[in-house]
Amino acid sequence: MGVRLHLSQPTWRNEIPLFFGGVMALAVLFHVGPSSAATSTASLLWTGWLLACIIACSARAMSHADRLAERFGEPGGTIILTIAAITIEVAAVCAIMLGSAGNPTVARDSMFAVLMVIMNGLVGGCMLLGSYKRGEQSFNPDSSSAYLPLIVTLGTFALVLPRFTQSQLGGWMSDGMQIFVGGGSLVIFAAFLWMQSSRYRGYFSVGHPETAVVAVHTGTSSLKKTITMLVVSLVIVVACAEGIAGRVSSLLLVLHLPAAFGGVFIAIMVLAPEGLAALRASMRGDMQRSINVLLGSALSTIGLTVPAVLVVRWVSGIDPELGLEAPYIVLLILTFFVSALSLMRGRVNAIVGLIHLLIFLGWLVTIMDESLIPALP
Repeated sequence: MGVRLHLSQPTWRNEIPLFFGGVMALAVLFHVGPSSAATSTASLLWTGWLLACIIACSARAMSHADRLAERFGEPGGTIILTIAAITIEVAAVCAIMLGSAGNPTVARDSMFAVLMVIMNGLVGGCMLLGSYKRGEQSFNPDSSSAYLPLIVTLGTFALVLPRFTQSQLGGWMSDGMQIFVGGGSLVIFAAFLWMQSSRYRGYFSVGHPETAVVAVHTGTSSLKKTITMLVVSLVIVVACAEGIAGRVSSLLLVLHLPAAFGGVFIAIMVLAPEGLAALRASMRGDMQRSINVLLGSALSTIGLTVPAVLVVRWVSGIDPELGLEAPYIVLLILTFFVSALSLMRGRVNAIVGLIHLLIFLGWLVTIMDESLIPALP
């Protein structure tokens, strides 16, 4: 017997964040805001309020996406959640890239941070919380076997290979390499979506009928309303993300944090609603949903953000440096290796979760350590 998920019906009170978010989106559109220095109290309060609106509206977007996921079942529901989340992420990354005064590493730091937060912080957190009550949790290993080779391949092409190519020294890529990486990422992601929604859809659901999630059919008017509110939520988030773009560096300066924490900031901002959804799923014993959402987002980060960043490059002239520095390449390869070992078996426990969280903390410590190294003469 399948498990039917029930979500409380939305009321107008639930949509209050969209009202405030809409007001802030209009303010950003018409360039309304504090005229004082970016590090002044008024500007910092404005930045904090704008950030709160982004997170609240992102949560509403994911809530409406979750209703559509309930309506369409698996794996269609997960695809809807992933597309909604990656729309927010791509908008934030591109907006901050354009508003970063030509900083070439913003896109790279953001994509790498999203991968580390998802594959270590959130995956580890889901394993730990889910195992607290149930000991060991299981999921369909066919799903991780489908996700991981694509994530590893595209992640290596986009974030590691540029550091070693000879056509452009450093972490940059030549025009031909950019076309190959961006086009290949988009094609692979499109092919994966086709696979996930067609004959291979069984890979992304648990093979036990007692734990299967079935679609809940709602009325046509309710479905149209949910779709409309999802679109409105995403538009507001995209507009507000443009307003936060130029304020990230000032916020980091006030908090005395290294510039590389800008990517961490973006990752936490865009993944907050989705991460909470994955953590809730693991706590109720639905590790399959957690794996689908998190690994789907990790794949989308490369499959869609890289092409979007390269389009921004061709339009704006801001050439992105995508190749990671040596310490972060080590951490990325370690993440891929440990993920392959821990997720291929289809069963996870708290010990495995702690390993992922240790890598996550090691990444944060590395950022702080790198910032303490004095510049060479």
